[in-house]
Amino acid sequence: MQAGWNYERFQNLGFAFCLQPALEKIYQDKDALKAALLRHLQIFNTQPYMASFVLGNMASLEEKAAASPDPEARLKTMLGVKLALASSFASIGDRIFWGRLKPMTAQICLLVWAAGGFYGWLFTGLNTPVSIALLLAGPLAGIVFYSSFAVYWRWHGLRSGYACGGEASCGLDRSDWSLLIRRLSTAGFLMSLAVALLAFGMLAFLNCGSCRTGDFLLKMGLPLAVLALHRVTRFFGRSVFFAAGLVLAVSILLFSVLGLQPFKLYL
Repeated sequence: MQAGWNYERFQNLGFAFCLQPALEKIYQDKDALKAALLRHLQIFNTQPYMASFVLGNMASLEEKAAASPDPEARLKTMLGVKLALASSFASIGDRIFWGRLKPMTAQICLLVWAAGGFYGWLFTGLNTPVSIALLLAGPLAGIVFYSSFAVYWRWHGLRSGYACGGEASCGLDRSDWSLLIRRLSTAGFLMSLAVALLAFGMLAFLNCGSCRTGDFLLKMGLPLAVLALHRVTRFFGRSVFFAAGLVLAVSILLFSVLGLQPFKLYL
């Protein structure tokens, strides 16, 4: 899908290439095959992993058009259906893959490293030897997690798109996308919480020494408060920039009025 990406028509070359095996089975006549390929060299752009829903739909539409006594009538609606699906799945796919799953790969990597006893990502001057297997296990776990979603939706999208070919909402009802996005958001937040507790907890524990309980709780409370603030602002529909502005304002208040020294809290 992405190998032939271009600024003029975006993913059109990749889409036509992916659809070509189906078109070769549908159209035995070379002129008809050429016309079909040219139809799908028009502008096309969507989330790459979700493009399979559109591919299956278009393969089904082309098959029905070739078998119809009036193929032109079916082909007239094809471009509109294709663009509508591409736009819808671009929004869904970006929120799932780019917005949720991709950051979670890094979180999984850090959690796997931490579970195996490797903390070089946190203490950069650490000279403790670590096995190659553990170093590779972190990113590989993230890649496997991410790829399992990508492969599943590519295959499932192709199959379901072909089954409901011709409908403008084809595939959009195959899953409760809003629920899936919310669950991924919750899972990502819980991973962020685990990483924050681990990282700031270790920094506070190793650098706090014999500090008072109140100081230790302050060191742990600040990152947790930032995460909690982010969730509250998102719950009320505010942007992440609004949350960042609040964090900045509160930080200035704490460091100026209470005399906290930010660079000595954890280092």
